[in-house]
Amino acid sequence: MNIDKSYQKTADLSEKLADYKKRVHTFLSAKINPRRPFSLYEPIHYTMSGDGKRLRPALTLLTVEAFASSVDNALPAAAALELLHNFTLVHDDIMDRDATRRGRATVHNKWDLNIALLSGDGLVALAYEALLETKSEKILSISRLFTQGLIEVCEGQALDIEFEKRNDVLADEYLDMIGKKTACLLSMCTQIGGLLANVTTENIALLKQFGWSLGIAFQIQDDLLDITADQKLLGKDFGSDIKQHKKTYILIHALEKGSKAQVREISDIYNKTDIDNDDIFKVKDIFTEIGAIKHTQELATSYFSTAKNALEGLSESADIKYLDAFLNFVLNRKA
Repeated sequence: MNIDKSYQKTADLSEKLADYKKRVHTFLSAKINPRRPFSLYEPIHYTMSGDGKRLRPALTLLTVEAFASSVDNALPAAAALELLHNFTLVHDDIMDRDATRRGRATVHNKWDLNIALLSGDGLVALAYEALLETKSEKILSISRLFTQGLIEVCEGQALDIEFEKRNDVLADEYLDMIGKKTACLLSMCTQIGGLLANVTTENIALLKQFGWSLGIAFQIQDDLLDITADQKLLGKDFGSDIKQHKKTYILIHALEKGSKAQVREISDIYNKTDIDNDDIFKVKDIFTEIGAIKHTQELATSYFSTAKNALEGLSESADIKYLDAFLNFVLNRKA
């Protein structure tokens, strides 16, 4: 019986991701569960026990494994990246005023604002604690990269907030913002994985490009899913970006290419204090008429292609089959 190779890759990757998720969960549970006070660690445990995909630690471990290095030695750094990612989610939810995350109440909604802020701070501290458990001769370079990445993530979030108050955000500005806010973290995963595997400088550069392009595509795709995905699969507020008046690539392109009437209609909805689902569906229809959704989908595909080219440029000694399967997994995600 002939088995489709792409299907086999996906099946193998699913098993590997499940294994990595279990390992990361075990590591994080041991780090968080025994600690006190409950007022700090209960919401942190709640955050980390959600049904997250653990894509960032998985990407780190897949990168390490691609160069035949120890996944076990890389586990603390991979867990640190997951803790850092969840810090951004807790604080993002506060700033975006989102009520749900991954189908559950957000931390500030389940507890309160003060607890959520403190939990986010605790997640950053735990991330550094985990990172410094990493046994590697490159730990100084890894720590510098991790710290610089945290700074860039905060810069990206600041830009995101600034953009909410501006009506003249350009496409390049948006791409710079998501480069800092989202792509930077995925690029950290691949670069740290490369450093842990002691790869060449040339390979580190390609891994950086791979992770960064994948991150840009991931965020553009996320913006699309915000108004195109099934709400039950999405796991967060449908149309959250529109409700929070966020500047996404879809919106920027629509305002640039739409007719005066279409732009006026979009602006009228975005200027409303309370945006309901009927408004969101109306904006979606206008985006579709202008061709903004199709154009944005094409842009995401372009960045996915750039990521694939960087991946294929890695040295022949690298076994990229799972990283390639991971790329396709992200490309075809529905939430």
